[in-house]
Amino acid sequence: MKTKEIKIAGKDVTLAYCFGSEVSYKLLTDEEIHPFITEAIVALNAQPPHMPDLRKTIFLIIACAMTYYESKGQNSPIEDKDLLYRCEPEELGIALGTIINMYAEFYHIPKDEPKDKEPKGGKKRKNA
Repeated sequence: MKTKEIKIAGKDVTLAYCFGSEVSYKLLTDEEIHPFITEAIVALNAQPPHMPDLRKTIFLIIACAMTYYESKGQNSPIEDKDLLYRCEPEELGIALGTIINMYAEFYHIPKDEPKDKEPKGGKKRKNA
């Protein structure tokens, strides 16, 4: 489990990413988490950057908060109403970025794309 504490809607909240996060997200949305993470990465890296689907973003944040607090036998300090009515746009972006980073850490995804190795002999392959 990867965890990170952030401030959202005026509350200190610990988010977690593990298989529990994926199951919680699936229960909330009836969708797999991986396509949404990909969608979110594309949206945040677009020019200009923008937020992906707001409903899915909120469910992802809720799922990651629930995962942490359920693992500790506690109630989550945030709920959907906090994110819908008391949250600043920047806070959603920070929470989403935090979850994406934890996802990458959990799955050991390198931050930079690996560079292609040049074939031995210094010649490029045909049709490469």
